[in-house]
Amino acid sequence: MISPRFRSLLLWLFYVALASLPLSINWFSPWGHFGLLVAVEPLMVLTVGLVGLGVLAGWVARPGPSSLLDKLVGLHLGALLLATAFSSDAQVSAKYVTTVLVFVGFGYGVPRVLRLGRTEWGRAVVALGAGTGALALYVLARHVLLGISYPLSYAIAQPFLPHGHTNLTVLLEPLVLGLNLVLLFHPRAQGPRGRLLATGALTAVLMAVAFSYSRASYISLLVQAVLLLVLLGRPAVARLWGPWAVAGALVFGSWQGITWRLAPPEAVVTAPSGERPTLLHELGSVSDFTATNESNAERLNRWKYGLVLYRRTPLVGIGPGTFPDRYLDFARSMPAHDRYYTTFRRMNVHNLYLGWLIEAGALGLLTGLLVLGYAVLGQLRRIVHGERSALAVGLALYFVFFLLHSFVQDFWQEPRVIVVFWLALALQRYYAQAARAPAESPLLA
Repeated sequence: MISPRFRSLLLWLFYVALASLPLSINWFSPWGHFGLLVAVEPLMVLTVGLVGLGVLAGWVARPGPSSLLDKLVGLHLGALLLATAFSSDAQVSAKYVTTVLVFVGFGYGVPRVLRLGRTEWGRAVVALGAGTGALALYVLARHVLLGISYPLSYAIAQPFLPHGHTNLTVLLEPLVLGLNLVLLFHPRAQGPRGRLLATGALTAVLMAVAFSYSRASYISLLVQAVLLLVLLGRPAVARLWGPWAVAGALVFGSWQGITWRLAPPEAVVTAPSGERPTLLHELGSVSDFTATNESNAERLNRWKYGLVLYRRTPLVGIGPGTFPDRYLDFARSMPAHDRYYTTFRRMNVHNLYLGWLIEAGALGLLTGLLVLGYAVLGQLRRIVHGERSALAVGLALYFVFFLLHSFVQDFWQEPRVIVVFWLALALQRYYAQAARAPAESPLLA
């Protein structure tokens, strides 16, 4: 028997989990790389488990017929399971795929089974935005107290993800997009007070990104801004140039103020290149792949070694989640090299597509690209056909800069980033269905 009360409890659990997602701790124990499933995201596991139980018991309605997107997602998960069967380390791959299943189940499966309506989607977005905003405020508070430095950008992220400052800022990118959409579309943001509040929030989030030394996020946000101007043209320029100018000036000014005045001299730590940290220097270091730039050079080294691994098992890969250990063994076995910087940390390949290719083979890459291609091309088709609502533009931009950012980062096993992707995919599915049913108007139409 369908239980409205049980569904209501599931919804509130879903909202609480979304609000806590940006503030989650990624590792409970370094032993066996344990913690993603049990210790870090218990609310997600509980939500997915209760939804599954509700379907089996008949307390919530069973999901309707499978769509093409459902089949593509299942095909990709099947490719990961196949790669796990042939993995070089079945235990690591099994843990990896289990966490991916939880993230897919929470971000995509739960909204699909519960069939969220417009109001419920709005609450979900607000809950996620509130948690992300709290994360940005925490980051800024730490910078004000401790200054700005490259090591600090990692230290700030460590309560959430060891060595994960880029992932932290990627979580903030959708919040920047949301604030831009508020400035463009929300009626209250067109008045002086609303515009001032939105500009202040945009400035705070951009500061958290700027202080992070995340060069990929700098480029991603630039792409986001360019796409907004291209898609919306003159109205976007008219409404955004003022807030962007104010935010840019305050970010540069705050960088100098925090670095040189608020921070004590011992807190001003040099960047990896040996220079004092400046925002302009970081913006100019995007194309630096020399040994002096650890982040870029290490990526290049991982990509080269990853292609060597791929050629050994081209069809099904070396096994999901196994690259970090394989690369760490390789780095420890090689002598120091003057052309690249070796970091003795367990890290992924830092390229989503190359990661699929190495760990799940050609099948993993093909099925993953089908999922991403469906999301990106489907949303861009709506834009080409003239849809210019906040949700249509927001989803199109989100999928495009997620696709581009994934060339230098691998988010598939990072809960705070990938769950947002699956949530956006579920929202796109709802939007497409609502567009075919006028009685249920699309969110933020």
